[in-house]
Amino acid sequence: MENLIPKMAFTFIESKPDEEIYEICIALKDVCGAVAKTTKVLSDAKVDIRTSTLFIAKGSTGLGYWTSFIDISKATKGIKEIEENLNKLDVVQEVEVVKPKPLAYDVIHFPMMHGDSPAIIMPIEIFGSLFEEIEKILMPSGFAAVFYNAGKKSGAYIAELFSKKYGLKGQELISAFIQSTKATGWGQIEELKLDSNRPFGKVRIRRCFEAIPSSSNKDRECHWTRGVIAGFLSDVTGKPMDAVELKNATSGDGTCEFEVRPKI
Repeated sequence: MENLIPKMAFTFIESKPDEEIYEICIALKDVCGAVAKTTKVLSDAKVDIRTSTLFIAKGSTGLGYWTSFIDISKATKGIKEIEENLNKLDVVQEVEVVKPKPLAYDVIHFPMMHGDSPAIIMPIEIFGSLFEEIEKILMPSGFAAVFYNAGKKSGAYIAELFSKKYGLKGQELISAFIQSTKATGWGQIEELKLDSNRPFGKVRIRRCFEAIPSSSNKDRECHWTRGVIAGFLSDVTGKPMDAVELKNATSGDGTCEFEVRPKI
């Protein structure tokens, strides 16, 4: 299994009482060396860059944003002087500095975007409590049916998005699906075999977000995830498919396995 590096979402950082945390957002001209010039100003002032994000400004040409959480507790210059020095750079259009209180959350950017779509970030523990409460209301059989069907619609939407917007089909479409689930934290697909002639498929996912043990259900099944798989592969094959979960991650090795076959 390949070594994976956890990805920290730019939403929040843990800070210590002796740190002086600021969030600084710099509107940069999209030219070579712009980030290097700004980081030099911070480096010269002995500023600790805790984490940062860089992206092109949506709807704007030739402009990008570089936003960082910085600690100036050991800096040789104050925040005002640092801001002034940044504004003097020919690559900087604007600088915004905020001291986030009471916690070091990103308070500058909104909404959160995933490509062209608004998105949210939600800790897995919240999903776990959400599923647990919904299952109490719907009962296990109702919960399974509702989330499986909702998952199928989601999977079909993903396949349609990739095929229509990016022109993907066949193996490229499947590869994009594998990439997207890993990048967005749904899970790491270690195997996705599809025999379109039968048709028949097998999917193995490590650390599927839906396989969350709870106080009332130690063997939660991934109904939404198997629905996504069925809906996605139905679109890929052009035939209605169903997915069943053969193995859940809570069984020991952190892996969920699914079998995909024609809908009866």
